[in-house]
Amino acid sequence: MKKNLFLLATMFAMTLAGCGNTPVAESRPEPEPDKKVDVFVMSGQSNMEGSTMYVHPNGTPLLKNYLEQEREDVNSEAVLETGFENVLTTYYGFYYPNKWGQAHCNSTDQSSKEAKLATPNFQPTKVGMGVGDTYQGKKDIFFGPELGIASKLSEYATEENPVHLIKCAFSGSGFHKNDGPNWLDRTDNPDKSLFKLLKDYTHNAIDKIIEDGYEPVLRGFVWHQGESDSGSNTYATEMKQLIADFKAEFVEYAIDEDPDQIAFLDCTIYDGSKRTYGANPQVNAQKLSIANESEDDLNFCIDGGWNNEGGLKLEIGDDAKGGFNTYHYNTSDAFRLGEAYGQLMVDHELIRM
Repeated sequence: MKKNLFLLATMFAMTLAGCGNTPVAESRPEPEPDKKVDVFVMSGQSNMEGSTMYVHPNGTPLLKNYLEQEREDVNSEAVLETGFENVLTTYYGFYYPNKWGQAHCNSTDQSSKEAKLATPNFQPTKVGMGVGDTYQGKKDIFFGPELGIASKLSEYATEENPVHLIKCAFSGSGFHKNDGPNWLDRTDNPDKSLFKLLKDYTHNAIDKIIEDGYEPVLRGFVWHQGESDSGSNTYATEMKQLIADFKAEFVEYAIDEDPDQIAFLDCTIYDGSKRTYGANPQVNAQKLSIANESEDDLNFCIDGGWNNEGGLKLEIGDDAKGGFNTYHYNTSDAFRLGEAYGQLMVDHELIRM
């Protein structure tokens, strides 16, 4: 039985042992290139979608300042300018209460909701892949955990076999939005099922990976959500069902077509003094229980560490710290959250090493 993982803010440096070169006879044919690529699906609500500013509307380069002042170990040029060529991301999402169907995405066809879903567009992972709404006159100034994930995985991935991230998340979403779309697999009303949108976009993205000449291997379902369900005492039951539905839907892309080979990576929601979403977040105990009580060794939950001595100790903030408001992480902590997900992937060999 696996215990909850306490990940510290400072990530330990990891090194890989080198291998000696073995001479190859001139007559030996070159092997066909290995085209397998590791794939992760990222979903949930706004902190996964990307509601943290990397540059303040007043021009302050929040993420650039953090990286230059505190993180010399990070390739800031890739984060801020070129992107990570060996970790590719495609994304789709929206704030559904008043913008249903008006998705921000990097799809190649922006003409309609259906076109956006149907035309994923994998690009080097960099800033600006968060919510696309204009804020204080500025657009595309947001990012999500994909940045920290890419920074961590870039140490191991290659441009020949790039890791692929499929991000499909919806701000404000939950299991109990009965008046609108929710995360239940609503066969009674598919138009109000966020799971159906997730399925459609993920299938289209996987098809794109295949079209690009790769063999996708689905390694994990990465989740961050719970604020909208903070008072729920049925969250664990519903979340387990979503995990099961996801694995059943995409089992053909798992290693050996074994659903237990698809990892589930979660994180507790903020429960510090700045919490503004109301009810006591009972979901955190349920999130941890899914990892602790599971017989599946590939179920994980990062402890955010707000009310205890361990964990990442992530903080939500306000505009001045890039947190957009007190629902969303500060700039540095949004990046560190992604690194924590990435470190889990590395530690448990969810990518080729």
